[in-house]
Amino acid sequence: MARGDFEAAARSYREAANDAPDDAVLWTRLAKAELMAERPARAREAYERVAALRPNDPHPVLEVGFTHELERDYDLALQAYHRAVERAPEAAEPHRVLGARLLRWGQAEVAIAPLSHALELDPAHRETWKALAMAQHHAGDDEAARATFVRATERFPESVELRLGLAATQINAERFAEALATYDEVLALRPRFAPAHVGRAILLHELGRMDEAEAAFERALEVAEDPRPYAARLQRYRRLRADLAARPNEPPR
Repeated sequence: MARGDFEAAARSYREAANDAPDDAVLWTRLAKAELMAERPARAREAYERVAALRPNDPHPVLEVGFTHELERDYDLALQAYHRAVERAPEAAEPHRVLGARLLRWGQAEVAIAPLSHALELDPAHRETWKALAMAQHHAGDDEAARATFVRATERFPESVELRLGLAATQINAERFAEALATYDEVLALRPRFAPAHVGRAILLHELGRMDEAEAAFERALEVAEDPRPYAARLQRYRRLRADLAARPNEPPR
């Protein structure tokens, strides 16, 4: 495996596993080698063997689902994830995986229940908070999504990603002042995060604070690793301001 010869590794592990048919560790190693050799069907067979040896463990069943995904057989993958939940209903991971996959496959409303249950079982898993909020958003319940992001940012105050998600829900609801405050919190955590300066600039413009908006665009240009797109945005904004100044009776959007 270390040399990248996954074919040889799979052969060796298969021989060893056949000699020790009750050794779940060997079957797991064989499954991983088969995956590295790009043989998901053989990996699945090995994971099913592990699942039989460890009837209370949801992880090999989750891996079975992953192998079906590799073959783009999403119905069978979904069946495997439900099996994993049934096998270990008090474990957060099967619920989390099931919900995340449902969300990815466009079934946001159905994803909410398993993601919510995963959070009840393991509220310390940050990605589950984001996934639940996104499921609520895509299901059309932006108020619930916003509330989830608020709770998530309270639990993980250092997370820029969760604050950006919260800002997006605030912007969708046209709560621009709240979103601006959230962007200020993002920049307190990452002062040189150029996209946040741009987001802040757009919100300042929406609030009619155009001098501050232009200054925020300038700050984005100052801190950006690649200044070119930010220079272009600044120039566009300056042209917009000039155009608005020529038409003073029109609203500032």
